[in-house]
Amino acid sequence: MFLLALRSLKYRWAAFAATFIGMFLCSGIVIASGGILETGLRDEAPAERLQATPIVIAGDTVYPLPNNPVATLLERVHIDESLISTIQTVPGVLKALPDVSFPAAVVKDGATVNTGVESSGHGWSSAEMLPYALSSGAAPQSPGDVVLDKRSADAAGVTVGGEVKIAVRGTTETFRVTGIAEPGAAVNQAGLFFSPADVQRLIPDPGKVDNIGVFATPGTDVANLRQQLTTALAGKGTKVLTGDIRGHGEKPKTLEVTDLLIIGVLIGGLSTLAGLMGVASTLSLAFQQRQREMALLRSIGTTPRQLKRMIIGETIFVSLIATALSIFPGVLFGEVLYDRIVDTGLVAEGLAFHQGPIPTIVAALISLITSIGAASIAGRRVTKAKAIEALTDAEIQEYKSGKLRPIFAIVCFVISGSLIYVVQLANGPLKASPAIFSCIFAGIGLALLGPIVAKTTTRILGPLVRRTTGIAGYLASLNAQARVTQVAAVITPIMLVTGIATANLYATTTETAATETYTQELAHNVILQSGESGFAPEVLDEIRKVNGVDGASVFLTSAGFIESPADPWQGRDLGGSQIKGFNADAAAKVYGTSVVEGSFSDLVGDTVALTNTHAKDMGAKLGDTISIRMGDRGKVDLKVVALFTAKESFESIVMPAETLEAHTTLGRARFILVNPAAGADMGRLRADLTTAMSTVPGATIGDRKSLNGAFLHHLGAQALVTLLMIAMLVGYIAIQVINNLSLAITKRRREFGLQRLTGSTKDQVLRMTAIEGAQAGIIGIVLGTLITPLTLVPFSLARTGSPIPSGSPWMYIGVVLFAGLLAMGGTLLPTWLELRKSPLEASVVA
Repeated sequence: MFLLALRSLKYRWAAFAATFIGMFLCSGIVIASGGILETGLRDEAPAERLQATPIVIAGDTVYPLPNNPVATLLERVHIDESLISTIQTVPGVLKALPDVSFPAAVVKDGATVNTGVESSGHGWSSAEMLPYALSSGAAPQSPGDVVLDKRSADAAGVTVGGEVKIAVRGTTETFRVTGIAEPGAAVNQAGLFFSPADVQRLIPDPGKVDNIGVFATPGTDVANLRQQLTTALAGKGTKVLTGDIRGHGEKPKTLEVTDLLIIGVLIGGLSTLAGLMGVASTLSLAFQQRQREMALLRSIGTTPRQLKRMIIGETIFVSLIATALSIFPGVLFGEVLYDRIVDTGLVAEGLAFHQGPIPTIVAALISLITSIGAASIAGRRVTKAKAIEALTDAEIQEYKSGKLRPIFAIVCFVISGSLIYVVQLANGPLKASPAIFSCIFAGIGLALLGPIVAKTTTRILGPLVRRTTGIAGYLASLNAQARVTQVAAVITPIMLVTGIATANLYATTTETAATETYTQELAHNVILQSGESGFAPEVLDEIRKVNGVDGASVFLTSAGFIESPADPWQGRDLGGSQIKGFNADAAAKVYGTSVVEGSFSDLVGDTVALTNTHAKDMGAKLGDTISIRMGDRGKVDLKVVALFTAKESFESIVMPAETLEAHTTLGRARFILVNPAAGADMGRLRADLTTAMSTVPGATIGDRKSLNGAFLHHLGAQALVTLLMIAMLVGYIAIQVINNLSLAITKRRREFGLQRLTGSTKDQVLRMTAIEGAQAGIIGIVLGTLITPLTLVPFSLARTGSPIPSGSPWMYIGVVLFAGLLAMGGTLLPTWLELRKSPLEASVVA
């Protein structure tokens, strides 16, 4: 039967091509998602600045939650420099050097010079870890000394012995250039090296370091030394990095791969589902058009098992070719997709992309299994039917619903409803995923009932179509009712395009609109934003002296985990609870929320303010002490001095700015909020504020969007990735629609020829098929529109309190126009191509 299947393929090139395209795209996208998933699972970040260091000791950013999920701490975890003495006692250690890194950039003419790469400051000991070598001058020894890398020196136009201005720690300082260093290996960073005294002054936490670089004695086994170091440093809050994971010490943000894993799973899962449905739809249409052939085979004694083997054999043959040809484009697309994800900022730069053979093989197997499953689903009716029934079906094509379709459809509807319930329970800034998947499962449920839905809706619309469109509509209505499977093959993808695209777009815009309320309490402020090094404390003092300033406070954001008392909210978001920091004397003026108990003016020292709902759920009250694990792993015990209100899902913890500042990577605030005095001249105020912060290169007057970016920087990136996913899925589904319509129209060649021989013109045939396409398109659009509110309304209610999602109606109009154009174009173009043949030729060839 397999040989028969191969021989028969050459007579059905249209069906072969349609099936091949669907499998090729499905396999390629799944392979691409496999690469993204492998990249996240491997989590490899090759060392760049520390590449000469075989072993890197870094702070452990992993934080285990009570209910088992593992979170990643938001800030860099510093480690005690005193651990160097412990490390040096381990046999096989040649030397151990401290490594620190902080924002620092050369300033020329009031602005930081453009070296084309990130610029940072380090101690001179860090230079040996690349390594850097002095090309001229000497190492920095005294306070005020600095060694510039050649790239920075050339950009600033300075030489050894000259002076240079450097933006560091929120202000601009002047240093003596004692040397110029050149890297001994390729590095995509600019390095400025300071004296030991200046390093201790400039780093946010004196006595702490970012990493400790360990050099082994010649002949020492690095793997064995790594194990010894792990044992020696047990319980010290460190991790020992070797090989291609040493880069995590340089860029801790590369450890945050949760989003990357989710993206890989989403793209792979959605592509598999779309592929299963798309290929099943195409195969179902192809097999249904071959019912006469199948009936004849059954009538001459072919068993259902033999037919099934033939169908599976054809599918495997096409799938193997499609999958094999999709491997290279899939791998290439995976790398391009990963680069775009990194460009958005959703994933930190530094992770090495991996597309090894295992995920590629697994993805190929998934595609193969998907196609075989689709073939089994599509060919089930043909193989189970009796010979006489098959012959009858070949003529009248009466649809008989299977017993399993309604059951699976009900399961999908139950899952969809459960996800809607999850939307109501979920908290945190990002809760769109359950809503989107709820829409997808509702669409799958309707897709499983596609033929039943098509049969019902075409019968309902039939009288209306016949009354309004004349004889062409009469024929179109009869055709639609007689070709339930073909109509369902068009309705289903149109419904999915409409439903998935609309749900994703409006969920994204609603999420964005809801997020804007996160900083709504700060809307009346003038917002000052620094460069990379933050604001020095004296800048705030200057700001407060400006005429027209009623109050000013620094503003910091971070995240942490409440450890005591037990926090029922912990674990709702793996990122932890949002923390905001203000100056106590101005917090009430710049933070426009309602205080229920206590006062923000008491936020001094080891104190904290909680939302009233959060405190109630924890059982905490005014005067109680809570323990918080901060983003740098530090633990603080804080007294509750105020309770305030906040919008649901956007609750946060508020603490003194100086307390929070000590537990952030930068150790400085990047924002200052200014509350203008009543009647202040805003133009004059902005000009004076610009002058007051002139010592901070790159400082600007921003808005609430810049604040949103401070603690929800990944929101816009996720929106871009969501749009990218929509584009891929919609594009894939669109191709399936065109495939199915082209396949269906090609099979009707004889019908069109006979119509024209009996007097119908080309225009009349085109009008008839246009009405058929419009009818199928309208049904698909309406069904897609109906399933969208099932998810968007609960999501919008939970997110904004309104049942109406945020976003322009033009988005929906655009989706509808695209779906309509897809249905009409996919119908009319192949019909027009078929009508180019003569009526007699068409009726005979078919």
